Amino acid sequence: MRPLLALLVIAAGCASEPAGPGLDRAALEGRWERWVASRDSLFRSPTSPLLPDSADVFDGLAYFDYAPAFAVPAALVPSLDRDTVRFPTTTGELRPFVSAGHLVFEAGGVQRRLEAFETVGAEDPKLFVPFNDATNGRQTYGGGRYLDLALQPSGRYALDFNRAYQPYCVYDPTYSCPLPPPENRLELAVTAGERYP
Repeated sequence: MRPLLALLVIAAGCASEPAGPGLDRAALEGRWERWVASRDSLFRSPTSPLLPDSADVFDGLAYFDYAPAFAVPAALVPSLDRDTVRFPTTTGELRPFVSAGHLVFEAGGVQRRLEAFETVGAEDPKLFVPFNDATNGRQTYGGGRYLDLALQPSGRYALDFNRAYQPYCVYDPTYSCPLPPPENRLELAVTAGERYP
């Protein structure tokens, strides 16, 4: 089985900083554009998750247009016990993660929350936020999408759904991809981030 690479964050332009009224939206969109370019570069590289037939005709990943409304400030409420939880995956195995707490934010005029996790044994720990939303199965992968966030000592994050990405098993079913927990289902259409063509 090929190792899970879907949790690797594309470093270029992925820094998280608290969003707020004074946020430079042009700069934020510029960072997203660099992130998109870095992902396309990865998919064209020798380590691309694409199957050979797809790699030969690859012309870039598909994304929703940049949506400033889906870049929102969030606060991490840390988990007191940091339990190890095991996620089911697309290949049937269980993959361990450490519960980091939950992110509280507002989207669509409603306060919401998403559970956040850290990868067990990661050399460069980040918050891993898998989620489902109303676009799944139509505009995006039915098994959900992921966000990776650089750890912030302050507990304040910019939760930019424009950087939501689809797991590698979308492109090659031999990858083992964690499925979002039921509590990370958002009851709205997150029309931001990576999508189906």
